Amino acid sequence: MRATIGYLTAALALILSPGTATAGADLTGTLGSVAALELYTNSADAFLAYHGRLFVVDADKNLVEYRWGGTSCGSRVLTDAHFEALHRALDNKKMMIEPTYQLGQADQKCVVGFHLVPKKNLKLFP
Repeated sequence: MRATIGYLTAALALILSPGTATAGADLTGTLGSVAALELYTNSADAFLAYHGRLFVVDADKNLVEYRWGGTSCGSRVLTDAHFEALHRALDNKKMMIEPTYQLGQADQKCVVGFHLVPKKNLKLFP
């Protein structure tokens, strides 16, 4: 009984402590351009670690990596439609991406969604 109370107290302290992200909470990623996409089939060696990666270049030219699936990101996976939208964003230099992610194993950024927005000051239609 005493051990159970100790565990509950520790869990409550973690939940209420300021400055800590709640496990599974959605976070907003870096606004930037899609620099590269990496996708693996289930027969690839890397597939166990992650199913794919999205690389975003921010305004300061930093490269930020987001993953999905595998042991890095568990159930956080992208559908074919999600991947197609990312692929179109890679091809469209007038679009920027703002990923939504959750922290996975070893604090890997696991993409769970994204916003595609037009770059400022670019005319999208002739």
